[in-house]
Amino acid sequence: MSPFYCCLAVVLSLALALASASPAAASISVSAAAERPEPPSNRVSPTEQFLRAHNEARAAVGVPPLSWNATIELDALRYASELRASCEARPLWAWGTDGVYGRNLYKGNGARVRAGADASAYWAEGARWYDRDGAGAGSGSCAAPPGRSCGEYTQMVWRATTQIGCARRLCRCLSDTCPEEMDTVAVCEYYPPGNIVGQRPY
Repeated sequence: MSPFYCCLAVVLSLALALASASPAAASISVSAAAERPEPPSNRVSPTEQFLRAHNEARAAVGVPPLSWNATIELDALRYASELRASCEARPLWAWGTDGVYGRNLYKGNGARVRAGADASAYWAEGARWYDRDGAGAGSGSCAAPPGRSCGEYTQMVWRATTQIGCARRLCRCLSDTCPEEMDTVAVCEYYPPGNIVGQRPY
């Protein structure tokens, strides 16, 4: 018998053996494949974290939800990219969209704060110090402790604001010895802007 026919016979005998395998053996391999862990599907993107946290704060005071705007997001990303050099949440001087958008800034320490929910939760905390009916007919009153304010919160829930775009960036390390966990800066921008003097947010 030639080597070709010998190999063909071996292949055919293997095929017959597989075809006659018990259904139980076939079902074991199928269920084993089905039991493989699936990649987690419950991960929420930073965009969704920012938007969800803002809209939850707005729902709590009865104002309509915000929608995401990619153009505003690009400006927020440019702003965050500038902030990452000094790694400080301080307003930049003479930014091109000043007055066009409202803006919230945030800086957090370490990898834990890289998600949008952390910055939004920090801003939303201003609700506990804000009294809408305080200060007579003005824009309300704020009893925030030193180093904190209510302005980020009131911008989040400003009734006239309809669109948002946010971004976050890891800080840049320019030294020879960089820490293992970099700090994070985040920027959210709002259109139309809020915190108009003499007006209440909602």
